[in-house]
Amino acid sequence: MLLTAIINQKTLQPPRRYVKWETVLKVSDYQNVINIVYLGILGIEKEISEECEEQFFQSYKKELLLRDSYSNAEEVIMWQLERYGIEALILSDTRVEGLYPKPEMANLGRLEILVNKMSLPQIHRLMRDMDYGEVENRMGTGALYERIPGIRVMFYDEMPVHNKAYKKYFSASLKKYPCLENYHYIHTLSAEDGYLYQVGKMVEFYLAGDLRIRDVLDFWQYQRAAEDVVQSKKVKDFFQRVKWQEFVHQMGLLATLWFGDGAARQYGVALELEEYILSSGRENKRLDQRLLPYEKSRLDFYWRNRDAEWAVKKREWLFPSREYMYRFFPVLNQYPFLLFFCWAIRWLRFLKQFAANRWRKVWCGISVRFLDIKEKMKGLIRKREENLSEKILQNREEEIRDVEGNLQEREEEIQEREEEIQEREKKFRNRWEGPRDRGEKPRNRWEEVQDQEEESQERWGEARDQEEESQDQWEYAQDYEEEPQTIEI
Repeated sequence: MLLTAIINQKTLQPPRRYVKWETVLKVSDYQNVINIVYLGILGIEKEISEECEEQFFQSYKKELLLRDSYSNAEEVIMWQLERYGIEALILSDTRVEGLYPKPEMANLGRLEILVNKMSLPQIHRLMRDMDYGEVENRMGTGALYERIPGIRVMFYDEMPVHNKAYKKYFSASLKKYPCLENYHYIHTLSAEDGYLYQVGKMVEFYLAGDLRIRDVLDFWQYQRAAEDVVQSKKVKDFFQRVKWQEFVHQMGLLATLWFGDGAARQYGVALELEEYILSSGRENKRLDQRLLPYEKSRLDFYWRNRDAEWAVKKREWLFPSREYMYRFFPVLNQYPFLLFFCWAIRWLRFLKQFAANRWRKVWCGISVRFLDIKEKMKGLIRKREENLSEKILQNREEEIRDVEGNLQEREEEIQEREEEIQEREKKFRNRWEGPRDRGEKPRNRWEEVQDQEEESQERWGEARDQEEESQDQWEYAQDYEEEPQTIEI
């Protein structure tokens, strides 16, 4: 009733009976709906102890802080994948907030991304550089990374739903999916494929005994937000192909019972499903046979963390009873003596799965090591190129300095020539402006030359006259010597 009122935006009535809020806190935390429960108890704080109310508040505050952290982490991871050209398909992201009336009602359990298998080593290195640490994945598929304050990112190299028809449907190349806006390598699911992935995850959670109220609530919100997609022929044909019609139908009935109008319907199987979820996956063979009749072989071989069971029931696990083996090997009904061979086949299946997981981790470690060596070599090459570039820059700078020196010398020469020209102009200006200041007509160069020539001719004429005069004196002196001298007594 509490979740229904909050989801449908209705007024919440205070409970008439005593409620043990400590149990509500524990259950809501496990079922991933503590943020919605906190919003519902805001008007009835008086009936809750201060300690319990503080725990509710701290859990709600943590969810709010994780919203911002997930938004930033998603942006950074997508940017890194786009930067290194890694093809990636976003399976689950922060867009789930848009399904709820208020974004803070959503629960961002983790980001889920599908990539190519060959890209996992490079992704492991990128996540390590961003301070993410790889943690154990109880579901057995994909690589799970976690970082403070609780951000979880899951990378898959194949669809995490182990149904053959389902895998075949999603076996297309990642490049065939539409790209997100402003991205070339980040792809997204269509509305139909997103709904099919949501249902596929719920099937896997059911088989692993990990189906929770939050999963049913997300399923209900998706059905309300995309009703046309849910009723499309493509979706119905797909569910018929993988034999999940009954599971989807009963899940829809349970969601309507919890969060809908609660109209009179046949809720027999849905109530058993409700008990299964609230009991944290208690085994119910009748319910399994009704919901997923073609998945019974996976109910036993589904990968789970069985450490506690193996510690107590190691012998029973290695050598199951004959009745148990009849369920998976019907041939024992006719040939009971093949029990040992069936045990061996069962061991080989587990050994094969264990070896595959082990080899995946070893191969990932080796690939990461090679990537580190490759990056170191790139760093050394980059350093040598930088040193060579620095030497070239130094040589260029010296050449530039030499050229600047030559240019400075040329500028000095030009400056000297300009000063010389200015002096000549000054002399010419004085020569031109001197006569003008005295009121005389300025003469040109030719007139000055003619005046100099006339002056030279005058001087030449004077020299000739002086020469002729000297010649006459010399002749007179000669004549005087030749005349006889008479002496008077």
